[in-house]
Amino acid sequence: MSNNQCLCLSNRLKDNINSYSVVFTLLFFILLMSNSAHANFASNETSANGMCPVNHKMYYIGANPPASTSTFPVASQALSWTAGSTARTFTFTESSGNKIFRITFSNILDKTTTSTSVPSNAETPFYDSLSGVSTSAINLLHSSPVSTISKTNHSMGIAVNRSTSKSGYKIQDVDSVTTNNATPYIEQVDVSANSGRLTHNSNFHTINAAGNIVTGRRGLNCGAGACTIDANWNYTLADIALNLRHNNVLSELNSPHAVGYSDFYFCLAPPKLIIKKALNGNRVNDSDTKRDQFELTATGGSIATNSFTTTGTGSTITNGTSATLSLAENTSYIITERAMNGTSLGNIADYDATYTCTNATTGSTTVMPTAAMTYNATANTRSFTLANATYGDEITCTITNTPKSYTFSGIVFNDNGGIIANNNTRQDISSTFTGNSSYFNGIYDSGSELGIYDSNLNIRLTDCNGNNIVTPSSNPQTVSNLSTSIGRYSFVVAASALVNRTRVCVIENEPSVWDYTVDTTADSREIALTANVYDYSNLNFGEIKANNSALVLIKSQYVHECNDNLNYQSISRNSADPTIGFSVNSISGISPGKCVAYAVQAYNRGHIGLQQVQIRDQLQTTPVTSVFRLPAPLFIPTSVGSPSVNYGSNGEIRSNQFGLAAVPSGSTQPSSATLYFNTKYGQTQ
Repeated sequence: MSNNQCLCLSNRLKDNINSYSVVFTLLFFILLMSNSAHANFASNETSANGMCPVNHKMYYIGANPPASTSTFPVASQALSWTAGSTARTFTFTESSGNKIFRITFSNILDKTTTSTSVPSNAETPFYDSLSGVSTSAINLLHSSPVSTISKTNHSMGIAVNRSTSKSGYKIQDVDSVTTNNATPYIEQVDVSANSGRLTHNSNFHTINAAGNIVTGRRGLNCGAGACTIDANWNYTLADIALNLRHNNVLSELNSPHAVGYSDFYFCLAPPKLIIKKALNGNRVNDSDTKRDQFELTATGGSIATNSFTTTGTGSTITNGTSATLSLAENTSYIITERAMNGTSLGNIADYDATYTCTNATTGSTTVMPTAAMTYNATANTRSFTLANATYGDEITCTITNTPKSYTFSGIVFNDNGGIIANNNTRQDISSTFTGNSSYFNGIYDSGSELGIYDSNLNIRLTDCNGNNIVTPSSNPQTVSNLSTSIGRYSFVVAASALVNRTRVCVIENEPSVWDYTVDTTADSREIALTANVYDYSNLNFGEIKANNSALVLIKSQYVHECNDNLNYQSISRNSADPTIGFSVNSISGISPGKCVAYAVQAYNRGHIGLQQVQIRDQLQTTPVTSVFRLPAPLFIPTSVGSPSVNYGSNGEIRSNQFGLAAVPSGSTQPSSATLYFNTKYGQTQ
């Protein structure tokens, strides 16, 4: 303040707010611990005093805002203050979220007034352009009780609800004066508490080596605007108070002094992005000659293509964090990952991928992406899009890969189509069986068929060469006995355990004592491994009890007078009397020397074709001996060929092997084959 400026003094004092700095100190440490990740977003761009770095957005509160340009965007509002008030909030209302700037004064001592203020004798602090002191500033006036020790006249703090790349203001009229060889004040400003920085005018000030304490030179007084100081802080976390102490280091005479604060601002950096990589499990390929690493790239807008590639072995990721990337506001960016084996492209499909994006900036309206990553089979990459970030956003996106696991699963089931096995129906070739498409079809039909459990029934997963594959669960594996999953099995195999394999086999090991003696599927299944396919289900094993077998054999007989030219096919079927036609009824009272012709019919009542079927019959030797007799055996269909026998001798007749087709779709007629042969009934032994 000029030494010829007249001030009217007031002895009014205001209660001190002694706890202010303590509260903000504690808050600083709490926020520092809970937001330690913010440090990665600290900006290191340089800028002129009172200005933001290039492309950072300035929020200005004062009378002289800088011009807003595309590279120096500025939002501004006027500075005002209610006289005597110790705090005020300034809000910038934006669609991206409100930005809130707070100014707070505390520990105000030795307050005084001046009649030259507008309004006159305004209570400290007040807004004015105070003649000889300040222009468009918040002013504080203090008396100077005599003291040989430094005294803090007041403290001021600023805070923003966003992490700022830079913030600051101007300090007007920090000086000294000498009156009648006595010095009533030497003003000092100190921003060392929060690593602030100050400028100074060496004509009126001294500054410490750290550049954060400026002291007026004894007796040297400056006019308005002649010794303005810029205070600024670099990157600061949201809601951290940046404190200044205004001191009077020497008072030999009580005389008023004033200081003004103006041109407040804070800067928000363009949206920042850090990409991180995590791995949940061991790499699929992890040998010295082929080891999976992950390359992550961010592209979009005017950003230069950025990428980094991990290092590490097993489940360890090193070099797993990108540089801090500056993005453009309201622009879309694509974050892409791919697997690399040295310089060769790996297979990212060997891994499941999830990602999370978090914004450390509280209150931002930017919506973080949540849609699943997009897989590009041609490029063998995965990607997601980050869009519409805004100034001050501090976004971390972490992509977590989980090595794929193969799953081989199925059920051992009763392939009966829901038909209960019964001795009375073992030769039933009616539509009960032939019209039930779920019966004996080799397919598990969950609506009608049940799983099978036996404590000695198990499934093996092998390399198809007799060697069990290592799995986290037991191998062989007993099928489930739980009511909700009876008969089921499931093998989970790490992809790394099947590297370079093209096939595996699942094998059903049936108990030595076993009710289900007929298979509707093979006991061994070979599975060809297909690239990028990891779930192999419905590896089921069908079983049937003997009485429910699809193969039905029906033997009928016809007694005749040993006609060597007998036409088998001309004899009637299904006769009640075996002396009239072929009958399933037993023969009674037959005389030795008679002939008995037989028809053995094989039916397939199931819905799977039967292969390598063979009809065999042994001639009786007790109580009488029978021998083969002309006419020659006949097999229908004739394409199979008839067996040959030794006429006049006892023995076994055996057909050639043949197949029986499945019951045709939409039909209830079973496929069949018939073996005819003739015998002569011999003498009683």
